[in-house]
Amino acid sequence: MARLARLILAAGMAGAACAAARAEDRTEIEPPFYPEIILETDDSYAADAELTAFRRALMQASESLVETAQGKQYDPEAMLPFLADEVEFFVAQAEGGFNEEFVSLGLHPAARALEMAGRLSKGSDSPDPVVQSRYGMRALAGLAAEPAVGRTPWLEGRICTASYGKISWPDWVELDGKLRFLDLDEWRIASVIVREGIDGLVPVDWPKRYQMVPVSPEQKRSGGTLGIIPPYGGVVFFRAYFGRDASYFASYLNSHLCFEKQDGAWKVSAIAMRLD
Repeated sequence: MARLARLILAAGMAGAACAAARAEDRTEIEPPFYPEIILETDDSYAADAELTAFRRALMQASESLVETAQGKQYDPEAMLPFLADEVEFFVAQAEGGFNEEFVSLGLHPAARALEMAGRLSKGSDSPDPVVQSRYGMRALAGLAAEPAVGRTPWLEGRICTASYGKISWPDWVELDGKLRFLDLDEWRIASVIVREGIDGLVPVDWPKRYQMVPVSPEQKRSGGTLGIIPPYGGVVFFRAYFGRDASYFASYLNSHLCFEKQDGAWKVSAIAMRLD
């Protein structure tokens, strides 16, 4: 308890000036440090055999190479068959609020949508659309790999990756009630929990799937783990980032890849990207 109180105090002092201004004596904070808030999430398409095969094939296509004058380069043409003829593009400002909505930029031909994805991923500032399309391949493969797939409330019930639910304002006020100095991006969604190899005392039945949990400012120097604050103190380190047997804690605000069936086959019908 004392250790976490010191941790919370240090994090509050290192936070933004506005947080420091409203700071209170963190040593007086009593557990539980946050309530159990579980997002209502539709992941009904995560195990869909056809869609899963489509997503895997799309990710494999992102590694396709073609011989060029500069040697072997990634081939954007390999990605285009996975996109609808016209793809709707959405953007949102990640820092715009805890329920910031996406805005549609309209429909775009598949090649243009792939290029836009590359530009908005900010992987390169090259003016060459082919270069940007190559970065678009990487961006779409990353979005396709998200474990939760279903009808997302963020995009009017479309079938998309990162289909986590929304938190209500009353729930956010309750969640933020004691740890007020935490920013929204320090709260994560417990999406995939692998309990083998966890370092720390894990509370019973915690975290639950799709529960909102805070990232600890105390992290290991070595990569491959993520420290999460349990509701009753301490820090639990989950193996994350590397390997299929790792846990995954999603951001609350996510980008999405959306799908629909066209002429009996799955296609990418929309891309929704948050601009950090």
